[in-house]
Amino acid sequence: MRADYRLGDLCQITASPSSDLFVDLAEGVEGTPVLSPADITVGQQVDASRVRSLPRIEEGLSRYQLLPGDLVVVRQGAVGRVALAGEPERGWIYHSSCMRLRPDAHAVYPAYLAAYLAHPPVVDQMLARTHQGTVATITVDVLADLPVALPAPEEQRLIAQALGEVDVQLRIQRQLLNRLEALRPALLGQMLGGEVPGERAISLADTVAGRRPGRTRRTSRMS
Repeated sequence: MRADYRLGDLCQITASPSSDLFVDLAEGVEGTPVLSPADITVGQQVDASRVRSLPRIEEGLSRYQLLPGDLVVVRQGAVGRVALAGEPERGWIYHSSCMRLRPDAHAVYPAYLAAYLAHPPVVDQMLARTHQGTVATITVDVLADLPVALPAPEEQRLIAQALGEVDVQLRIQRQLLNRLEALRPALLGQMLGGEVPGERAISLADTVAGRRPGRTRRTSRMS
């Protein structure tokens, strides 16, 4: 059995922090990681490889920290991107371009809600509700009115589990595809002996051209 609810009735939606609080945000510094739109990948996952950090948490930022089960939704720019925070993201801050959804665990299964919000027809509904200025933006009140189809709790869990298994296979296949794309030119180069006809001549010509001093035109100075 399925029922329809407002998103705002299923979770607490917290607006974004002020962008002024992120002036010290940088890559490769020790501190508190900040989850930005660029860190959200397919399958509602977080790519932590290039996450930027704040060296210290300014006053007022602590209320924007994440807990496992929180959802981070992009509210500006790439509206519709969703990430499900896990244990590794505990204590992180979310960026000013995002909003935080803290689901009511008694009402909705967080992984199901993340998958539902990332469903293309639902993303289209979000985009249709955005304010189309210089940058597309969606507000807390507008997002709270988004309708959510909610199956029974056990069905939510089964749906989320099935989609999670598909996402695992997708990640495996993408990794395999990346390796094959890197292997293809290397394999051809090895079979050709590492060099194609004319390659050395072009390389030598480029080297000579780079060392050749440029000619300057002489001009007569009039006094």
